[in-house]
Amino acid sequence: MDVPSEAIEALDRATAKSRRKSSVYFPIAYVKLGDGAPMAARLFRSDGLRLKLHMTLAMQATKAPYTMPNRPTRSLARLMNLPAGTGPRRVKEAIRLLFAENLITTSPLADGKEGLLLLHPDGSGKEWDGNGTRWIGVPLALWSNAWILKLSGRALVVLLALLELNGGSKHPDGELMDGHRKKQYGLSDDTWTRATQELERYGLLRTTKVRWGDDDYEIRQRKRYFIIREKLEVTPDWSVE
Repeated sequence: MDVPSEAIEALDRATAKSRRKSSVYFPIAYVKLGDGAPMAARLFRSDGLRLKLHMTLAMQATKAPYTMPNRPTRSLARLMNLPAGTGPRRVKEAIRLLFAENLITTSPLADGKEGLLLLHPDGSGKEWDGNGTRWIGVPLALWSNAWILKLSGRALVVLLALLELNGGSKHPDGELMDGHRKKQYGLSDDTWTRATQELERYGLLRTTKVRWGDDDYEIRQRKRYFIIREKLEVTPDWSVE
C-alpha cells in the first residue's frame, strides 16, 4: 500500500483541530452488551467504513453538545482515504446509515449553518451527555498516527474489544478471553481470528497460549491478549499489507 499522504494530511488537520491530548472515550455499551450486538459490531457488519467514520466523528467532537460542521462527502472521503470516484458515494451511504441508527442528526451551529449533532453511541437517539461510570479509552494515536486508515474495520472492532477486555489489567501477558465474553462483543469466531492475526502482523498485539481449567472442568487451551500500545505511537509501515 502506498503512503496515503493526502488522507494523512487531512486526518492531521482534523486531529489538531480537536485539540485532544490523549484518548477518545466511548461507553462500554458501544463495544459490549449482555445480549444482542453492540453498536460497534453492528456498524462493522454493515461496512467497516461506517465504524471508522463514526469513531472519527466522535474524535472530532470533544465536548457536549457534540456538534460539528456538516462536511461535504468529498471531504470526508478524502479523510477516510477513499477513491475520488467512488468514495463520496460510499461516505453518503455511511452517513445515511448513521442517521438511521440514531447516531447522528442535524443541528444548527452557532453561526446559523446546518451542522451534525452526535447522539449517544448506544443508538437510543438520546443526547450524548456522558459515558456513564465505565468507558473505553481509545488512544488518540489511532488517529494522530493514521492507524484508523491502516487497520481494516475487522481489526478495528476487535481492537475495541481488546481495549475493553484489558481495561485496568496489570497482567504482563494481558487478559484471557472466554467464549461467553466473546459473544458479548457480537463478533464471530472467524472475525476474531482474522482480526487478531492482522493486529499481530502489524505488531499491535501479542498473544500467549495458556492451559485453563481445573479438576472440575475440562482443561483446555486459551489465549491471553496483550495490546502493544507503544506500537500505536509510531506510524504504520505502509509497505506491510
